[in-house]
Amino acid sequence: MNILPCFDFSPVWLVVLKVGVENLASDMLRSMIPSCYVSEQVMGRISNSVNQDTYLCLILVLKEMEDSSAPTTFEAKIKGIKFGLATRQEICKASISDCPISHASQLSNPFLGLPLETGKCESCGTGEAGQCEGHFGYIELPTPIYHPDHVGELKRMLSLLCLKCLKFKNRKFQVKNIGVMERVLSSCCEETSQISINEAKTSDGAYYLELKVPSRSRLQEGFWYFLEKYGFRYGDMYSRPLLPSEVMAILRKIPQETKRKLSAKGYFPQDGYILQHLPVPPNCLSVPDISDGISTMSTDYSITLLKKVLRQVEIIKNSRSGKPNFESHEIEANDLQAAVAQYLQFRGTGKASRDVDTRFGVNKEINASSTKAWLEKMKTLFIRKGSGFSSRSVITGDPFKGVSEIGLPFEIAQKITFEERVNQHNMQFLQKLVDEKLCLTYRDGLSTYSLREGSKGHTFLRPGQVVHRRIMDGDIVFINRPPTTHKHSLQALSVYVHDDHTVKINPLICGPLSADFDGDCIHLFYPQSLEAKAEVVELFSVEKQLLSSHTGNFNLQLATDSLLSLKILLRNYFLNRAAAQQLAMFVPSVLPKPAVMKSDSGPLWTASQILQTTLPSSFDCSGERHIILKSEILSLEFNRDVMASILNDIVTSLFFLKGPKEVLRFFNSIQPLLMESLYSEGFSVSLRDFFLPRDVLESIQENIQKISPLLYHLRASYSESIALQLDTYVRSIKIPVTNFVLKSSAIGHLIDSKSESALSKVVQQIGFLGMQISDKGKFYSEMLVKDMSSLFQKKYPSCDDYPTEEFGLVGRPLFRGLDPYQEMVHSISSREVIVRSTED
Repeated sequence: MNILPCFDFSPVWLVVLKVGVENLASDMLRSMIPSCYVSEQVMGRISNSVNQDTYLCLILVLKEMEDSSAPTTFEAKIKGIKFGLATRQEICKASISDCPISHASQLSNPFLGLPLETGKCESCGTGEAGQCEGHFGYIELPTPIYHPDHVGELKRMLSLLCLKCLKFKNRKFQVKNIGVMERVLSSCCEETSQISINEAKTSDGAYYLELKVPSRSRLQEGFWYFLEKYGFRYGDMYSRPLLPSEVMAILRKIPQETKRKLSAKGYFPQDGYILQHLPVPPNCLSVPDISDGISTMSTDYSITLLKKVLRQVEIIKNSRSGKPNFESHEIEANDLQAAVAQYLQFRGTGKASRDVDTRFGVNKEINASSTKAWLEKMKTLFIRKGSGFSSRSVITGDPFKGVSEIGLPFEIAQKITFEERVNQHNMQFLQKLVDEKLCLTYRDGLSTYSLREGSKGHTFLRPGQVVHRRIMDGDIVFINRPPTTHKHSLQALSVYVHDDHTVKINPLICGPLSADFDGDCIHLFYPQSLEAKAEVVELFSVEKQLLSSHTGNFNLQLATDSLLSLKILLRNYFLNRAAAQQLAMFVPSVLPKPAVMKSDSGPLWTASQILQTTLPSSFDCSGERHIILKSEILSLEFNRDVMASILNDIVTSLFFLKGPKEVLRFFNSIQPLLMESLYSEGFSVSLRDFFLPRDVLESIQENIQKISPLLYHLRASYSESIALQLDTYVRSIKIPVTNFVLKSSAIGHLIDSKSESALSKVVQQIGFLGMQISDKGKFYSEMLVKDMSSLFQKKYPSCDDYPTEEFGLVGRPLFRGLDPYQEMVHSISSREVIVRSTED
């Protein structure tokens, strides 16, 4: 026997082949030997020898491998990766067991992996959930069925073929309604030229393929007999179902030349289009039943649907009393496919479609049962899902802590534990925690022991044990504020434990969380394994999420209180020794020499000198409004309207020149510095800041009455020019109010003077509301506008000829109160804005 040289196998493969080789079939041998080790030609020789003298052949091959002293290394290049639907063989190979699942009790069998109520995984033998990856099983279907998500794809592909000779149809006439003669000439087999393939649906929702010929044509006896080579010659009508078993035979008999032409059209015949086995997912992909001992609070609906499939399989097997005929195959396949389709639809399998309109959401049909199944799945897998290593709490702000830190109340910290496996490196540290009663339990093998009642000297740790210690300063957690689901709504933070009763975060982190401090709650999650902690740090840490992946801007932005403090600091500009040293406690650098050495109040430092202490060393940055050289601020524009943009430019330069760590250090220095400055100086808003001067109020009311005729004409006959003229006039009325706010009111320090939206809101508060409802360009109907006008005339019959409120313009501010009609008009306007924002 001529044995060709092969590559070296690893010792594992040698053992496998030596032990189990005597009864191997050729196809099993191919699956056991990696193709990267043995060429196809060599594998063919070995396979042929297996049928003749299996044991002797492989011993000789292995002997030559063992004698080889210089293993050969071959270089290769991947030319492509092929994706396809799972075939029957692949589903069986992926299963951990050679026996199919035949009873509902096996759907949560221990051989499908962890988690289990009790016991170990019977496939890999582990008892720890983190070490079991889960194992698949499968249900063997008694009759082949169409894959519910690819019936349309099959229909389009088979429509390109002549079902008699399985050759590509000659499409000479690309016209929709062609005559019989043209159809005959364009087909390779004349007698089957008029057959069309349609996608039909049964009453219980099962899709199948149907062969049909025009009713006006003459149907000869035995017309459907050519289908006998695929299964059955059944049929004497103008239409006939095409069984899945027949399609499976057709797919296997398609010649290579036809497959090549189909691939050029984007179609690839696959055995996976027909289901013979249904995969059963591991236990870890199913939601376990949650029960309080009396009733079941949560159950996995997918398991219920799999049980329905098994019941249908059992019904089909029990109903057979011999070889099934065509009608039996049709009924069995439809009933079984309806059950399988419900399961796959609930599991989230996407339906493939080549329809462009459907792909882009045009004329999309809404399936009520599909929507209900999806909602049930979301409730089961997410909303009802709980974790013992999570908590929920109200958040409050603490600007004096780092941006990447989170304050955890002691009452929560003492109940949450982290898992630590004892080894030679950490045994002394963990033993100290056990002695100090900072560990709650420890696990030795499958047994768990409580440490709450233990005492020092009675518990000695050994390598391999798992200790559950309390959460401590420096531990990593990640948070989310429901219902935010965007990328940056998950943030990894470092814990510090405090004695208050709320979770504390730095106000700067509120931006990516879309949170504030008016009662918002956050969820905290405590990763247990080292792998989970590493993923959290790499994916969710603040340092790695400084830039928004959506807008490219920085996620961390100084809020209103910080900008207010900065405005006050720059307005006062000079600080005495006590104030400067107080602020210097929050920065890493030392105070520079005072800018003014001698004055009536002693040495003075400037606001620029205080701010530059927050910058890293050797930092250069310049722009139109600022110049920084070697971390010294040489020039800085003190206009309060541009301070936010200047800070953004500085942070951008820090990020690209010094890196994200320096950006965090900058925020961790400037945020507490500004807060301390604000606490020292103080700031308040009084009622006096809301009262406009009497002459300004009288001027506003006079000007509003002047535009009443303009409002009347706009309502009577709408004109773009009149609307533009009205908008310009209303803007001019707002000018005295904005001037008062920016120059004479403390409110001006809290808003952005360049923001039209901010100024308009202040005008509505202390000046006048302005236009509230209009009969053009709004989501509400014109009838509602007319009803409000009629209501005004009934309530106020003695008003002027052209009252502004009748046409939607309210002349009173919120601060001075609204009457019921004005409140109604304002409510309609506010709700329309809310609806419009949700639509956008």
